[in-house]
Amino acid sequence: METTSRNKTAIIALAMLIVCGTANAQRRRWHTPIRPVVSIVARPAVTVHVSNRFNQKERLAMAMAYLRTHSYMTIKQYSKMTRLSKTTAEAELDAFASGNSKPITAVLKGKKKVYVKV
Repeated sequence: METTSRNKTAIIALAMLIVCGTANAQRRRWHTPIRPVVSIVARPAVTVHVSNRFNQKERLAMAMAYLRTHSYMTIKQYSKMTRLSKTTAEAELDAFASGNSKPITAVLKGKKKVYVKV
């Protein structure tokens, strides 16, 4: 009988040791203060370049002058010339090409869309 009581005492002590060790490990983790990461970010000054140097008629005249000396014009060339973004330049060139009185036509050259004078 003494061996079973000693075994029971040893098992209970071992269980207490494991439980207390786990509780202490969890307790340390739970009681560490969680510090929020605070970063002060100044709002950057957003500058959106709107090309108001030339109106649409002047930009059409620039495109026509370019096409008189070159065989075709890409969107990238037009955006550099007019200082418009590529999407705005493409939309404007498509508008020039879709009009009946506009002498510019969109043509596919390989994978690129280029614009030629009619």
